[in-house]
Amino acid sequence: MSTKNDYSAEEWKAISGAPVAAGMFVALSDTSGPIGMAKEALAVGRAIADSARGDAPEVVKSLAESLKAGGGRPELPNVPTGDLAKTKDALIGTLKTAVDAVERKSPGEAPAYKSWLTSVATKVSEASREGGFLGIGGTQVSPNEQAALNQLTEVLGPRR
Repeated sequence: MSTKNDYSAEEWKAISGAPVAAGMFVALSDTSGPIGMAKEALAVGRAIADSARGDAPEVVKSLAESLKAGGGRPELPNVPTGDLAKTKDALIGTLKTAVDAVERKSPGEAPAYKSWLTSVATKVSEASREGGFLGIGGTQVSPNEQAALNQLTEVLGPRR
């Protein structure tokens, strides 16, 4: 079981930015317009807040508590803007750094942490319907979002 104190500042920044990175990765795969983007951003915050309860790994609970104590705003990963491919590569880099840190310092928590990150990305993909008009029609998860989820699953490993 690990907490914020078990990690360096750089490792903790990656760990606390990883859920945002996972959500952004999916959101950038298929833009949903301003309302859809807001729903997707809220989905990340909700997923983090919900993780404070239940059977989340201790590192995730520590992240949720840290956010609550610090005003509830998740860490935003440092990513370049303007080039979608570079942005997505940087987001994947953040996820790999976070997972590597958890695997090194708390290997027993790593599978649950990776599964949690995948669940955050899934919640973002399901937060807003894609296509349709004024919320009518469309699909819950677009083909581009599903491709992004598949790519994240490859990076993070299979869910438990």
